[in-house]
Amino acid sequence: MVEILEAVHRRLSLLPRRSGPSVEVLKQALEEVREAVEEVAPGFLSGATLPPREKLLEDAHRLRQGEVPEDSAYAFWLHQALRLISWQADHGKTSGEGWPERCPECGGFPDVGYLDADGHRFHLCAFCDTPFRALRLGCPYCGETRADQLVYYQEDPYRVYVCRSCGERLLVQDLRLKGELDLPALRARAALYALAEEKDVEV
Repeated sequence: MVEILEAVHRRLSLLPRRSGPSVEVLKQALEEVREAVEEVAPGFLSGATLPPREKLLEDAHRLRQGEVPEDSAYAFWLHQALRLISWQADHGKTSGEGWPERCPECGGFPDVGYLDADGHRFHLCAFCDTPFRALRLGCPYCGETRADQLVYYQEDPYRVYVCRSCGERLLVQDLRLKGELDLPALRARAALYALAEEKDVEV
Protein backbone atom coordinates (compact mmCIF):
# COMPACT_ATOMS: atom_id res chain seq x y z
CA MET A 1 0.00 0.00 0.00
CA VAL A 2 2.78 2.46 0.85
CA GLU A 3 4.31 1.95 -2.62
CA ILE A 4 1.02 2.94 -4.28
CA LEU A 5 0.65 5.99 -2.03
CA GLU A 6 4.23 7.04 -2.77
CA ALA A 7 3.69 6.68 -6.53
CA VAL A 8 0.56 8.83 -6.25
CA HIS A 9 2.38 11.55 -4.32
CA ARG A 10 5.33 11.53 -6.72
CA ARG A 11 3.01 11.98 -9.68
CA LEU A 12 1.06 14.74 -7.93
CA SER A 13 4.29 16.57 -7.06
CA LEU A 14 4.84 17.15 -10.80
CA LEU A 15 1.60 19.07 -11.35
CA PRO A 16 1.99 22.84 -11.92
CA ARG A 17 0.65 25.36 -9.43
CA ARG A 18 -2.05 27.80 -10.45
CA SER A 19 -2.96 31.33 -9.44
CA GLY A 20 -6.33 31.81 -7.81
CA PRO A 21 -8.43 30.95 -5.99
CA SER A 22 -11.73 30.73 -7.86
CA VAL A 23 -14.30 28.02 -8.49
CA GLU A 24 -13.09 27.60 -12.07
CA VAL A 25 -9.45 27.27 -11.02
CA LEU A 26 -10.41 24.81 -8.27
CA LYS A 27 -12.40 22.65 -10.67
CA GLN A 28 -9.51 22.60 -13.16
CA ALA A 29 -7.15 21.57 -10.37
CA LEU A 30 -9.55 18.82 -9.27
CA GLU A 31 -9.66 17.45 -12.81
CA GLU A 32 -5.86 17.50 -13.10
CA VAL A 33 -5.51 15.69 -9.79
CA ARG A 34 -8.03 13.00 -10.78
CA GLU A 35 -6.25 12.40 -14.12
CA ALA A 36 -2.82 12.23 -12.45
CA VAL A 37 -3.99 9.80 -9.77
CA GLU A 38 -5.73 7.58 -12.33
CA GLU A 39 -2.46 7.31 -14.30
CA VAL A 40 -0.64 5.57 -11.45
CA ALA A 41 -3.46 4.18 -9.27
CA PRO A 42 -6.64 3.48 -11.26
CA GLY A 43 -9.68 3.45 -9.01
CA PHE A 44 -7.90 5.20 -6.14
CA LEU A 45 -10.53 7.96 -6.14
CA SER A 46 -13.45 5.76 -7.14
CA GLY A 47 -16.58 6.70 -5.28
CA ALA A 48 -15.40 10.24 -4.60
CA THR A 49 -17.87 12.75 -6.01
CA LEU A 50 -17.94 16.52 -5.96
CA PRO A 51 -20.70 18.31 -4.05
CA PRO A 52 -22.60 21.33 -5.46
CA ARG A 53 -20.63 24.55 -5.98
CA GLU A 54 -21.43 26.23 -2.63
CA LYS A 55 -20.66 23.10 -0.62
CA LEU A 56 -17.41 22.61 -2.55
CA LEU A 57 -16.29 26.15 -1.70
CA GLU A 58 -17.30 25.68 1.92
CA ASP A 59 -15.39 22.39 2.15
CA ALA A 60 -12.33 24.00 0.54
CA HIS A 61 -12.39 26.85 3.06
CA ARG A 62 -12.83 24.48 6.00
CA LEU A 63 -10.07 22.19 4.79
CA ARG A 64 -7.73 25.17 4.57
CA GLN A 65 -8.55 25.78 8.24
CA GLY A 66 -7.81 22.18 9.18
CA GLU A 67 -11.37 20.74 9.17
CA VAL A 68 -11.10 17.60 7.06
CA PRO A 69 -14.19 16.17 5.28
CA GLU A 70 -15.31 12.76 6.56
CA ASP A 71 -15.08 11.03 3.17
CA SER A 72 -11.36 10.21 3.02
CA ALA A 73 -11.18 9.87 -0.79
CA TYR A 74 -12.95 13.19 -1.32
CA ALA A 75 -10.81 14.85 1.37
CA PHE A 76 -7.60 13.63 -0.30
CA TRP A 77 -8.81 14.75 -3.75
CA LEU A 78 -9.80 18.22 -2.54
CA HIS A 79 -6.60 18.63 -0.51
CA GLN A 80 -4.38 17.77 -3.47
CA ALA A 81 -6.30 20.19 -5.70
CA LEU A 82 -5.91 22.97 -3.12
CA ARG A 83 -2.16 22.31 -3.09
CA LEU A 84 -2.05 23.46 -6.71
CA ILE A 85 -3.62 26.85 -6.01
CA SER A 86 -1.82 29.94 -4.67
CA TRP A 87 -3.51 31.50 -1.64
CA GLN A 88 -3.15 34.81 0.15
CA ALA A 89 -1.31 34.46 3.44
CA ASP A 90 -3.33 34.55 6.64
CA HIS A 91 -0.62 34.30 9.24
CA GLY A 92 -2.94 33.64 12.16
CA LYS A 93 -1.73 32.84 15.65
CA THR A 94 1.69 32.06 16.99
CA SER A 95 2.36 29.70 19.87
CA GLY A 96 3.18 30.89 23.36
CA GLU A 97 6.86 30.66 22.47
CA GLY A 98 6.43 32.86 19.40
CA TRP A 99 6.68 30.05 16.83
CA PRO A 100 4.09 30.20 14.03
CA GLU A 101 1.29 27.63 14.26
CA ARG A 102 0.39 28.13 10.60
CA CYS A 103 2.42 28.59 7.43
CA PRO A 104 3.90 32.11 7.20
CA GLU A 105 3.48 32.06 3.42
CA CYS A 106 -0.13 30.94 2.87
CA GLY A 107 -1.60 30.40 6.33
CA GLY A 108 -2.03 26.64 5.83
CA PHE A 109 -1.69 24.03 8.56
CA PRO A 110 1.20 21.52 8.59
CA ASP A 111 0.76 17.90 7.54
CA VAL A 112 4.31 16.56 8.01
CA GLY A 113 7.63 17.83 9.33
CA TYR A 114 11.29 17.10 9.92
CA LEU A 115 14.06 17.39 12.49
CA ASP A 116 17.12 19.15 11.08
CA ALA A 117 20.77 18.27 11.65
CA ASP A 118 20.68 20.08 15.01
CA GLY A 119 17.47 18.39 16.13
CA HIS A 120 15.31 21.49 15.58
CA ARG A 121 11.74 20.69 14.58
CA PHE A 122 10.23 22.16 11.42
CA HIS A 123 6.73 21.75 10.07
CA LEU A 124 5.87 21.68 6.36
CA CYS A 125 2.78 23.41 5.04
CA ALA A 126 0.16 20.98 3.76
CA PHE A 127 -0.61 23.33 0.87
CA CYS A 128 2.58 25.08 -0.33
CA ASP A 129 5.38 22.95 1.26
CA THR A 130 6.91 25.96 3.06
CA PRO A 131 8.99 24.81 6.06
CA PHE A 132 8.66 26.77 9.29
CA ARG A 133 10.25 26.37 12.71
CA ALA A 134 8.06 24.78 15.36
CA LEU A 135 8.05 23.98 19.03
CA ARG A 136 9.93 20.73 19.68
CA LEU A 137 7.19 19.78 22.14
CA GLY A 138 3.80 20.96 20.97
CA CYS A 139 0.74 19.89 18.98
CA PRO A 140 0.33 21.97 15.79
CA TYR A 141 -3.41 21.26 15.72
CA CYS A 142 -4.71 22.05 19.21
CA GLY A 143 -1.73 23.88 20.74
CA GLU A 144 -1.17 21.34 23.53
CA THR A 145 2.27 21.70 25.18
CA ARG A 146 1.98 19.52 28.30
CA ALA A 147 4.60 16.78 28.16
CA ASP A 148 2.27 14.13 29.58
CA GLN A 149 -0.16 14.70 26.69
CA LEU A 150 2.44 14.52 23.92
CA VAL A 151 4.20 11.29 22.98
CA TYR A 152 6.14 10.05 19.97
CA TYR A 153 7.01 6.69 18.52
CA GLN A 154 10.32 6.14 16.76
CA GLU A 155 10.31 4.23 13.49
CA ASP A 156 13.65 5.21 11.98
CA PRO A 157 14.05 7.52 10.18
CA TYR A 158 10.56 8.67 11.19
CA ARG A 159 8.89 9.85 14.36
CA VAL A 160 5.15 9.72 14.85
CA TYR A 161 4.09 12.49 17.25
CA VAL A 162 0.73 11.83 18.90
CA CYS A 163 -1.31 14.36 20.88
CA ARG A 164 -3.42 12.72 23.58
CA SER A 165 -5.52 15.86 23.94
CA CYS A 166 -6.93 16.03 20.40
CA GLY A 167 -5.91 12.64 19.01
CA GLU A 168 -4.06 14.08 16.02
CA ARG A 169 -0.72 12.74 14.85
CA LEU A 170 2.16 14.25 12.88
CA LEU A 171 4.81 12.30 11.00
CA VAL A 172 8.30 13.78 11.06
CA GLN A 173 11.48 12.66 9.26
CA ASP A 174 14.67 12.81 11.31
CA LEU A 175 17.30 14.20 8.93
CA ARG A 176 20.03 13.06 11.31
CA LEU A 177 19.12 9.49 10.34
CA LYS A 178 18.21 10.08 6.68
CA GLY A 179 19.75 13.29 5.40
CA GLU A 180 17.67 13.89 2.28
CA LEU A 181 14.08 15.00 2.79
CA ASP A 182 11.80 12.94 0.53
CA LEU A 183 8.39 14.63 0.66
CA PRO A 184 6.44 12.14 -1.51
CA ALA A 185 7.74 9.25 0.63
CA LEU A 186 7.06 11.15 3.85
CA ARG A 187 3.52 12.07 2.81
CA ALA A 188 2.85 8.53 1.60
CA ARG A 189 3.87 7.19 5.01
CA ALA A 190 1.72 9.82 6.76
CA ALA A 191 -1.26 8.82 4.59
CA LEU A 192 -0.68 5.17 5.44
CA TYR A 193 -0.77 5.95 9.17
CA ALA A 194 -4.01 7.86 8.67
CA LEU A 195 -5.52 4.90 6.79
CA ALA A 196 -4.32 2.49 9.43
CA GLU A 197 -6.03 4.52 12.14
CA GLU A 198 -9.22 4.85 10.12
CA LYS A 199 -9.56 1.35 8.65
CA ASP A 200 -7.21 -0.91 10.64
CA VAL A 201 -4.80 -1.18 7.71
CA GLU A 202 -1.46 -2.70 8.73
CA VAL A 203 1.47 -0.25 8.53
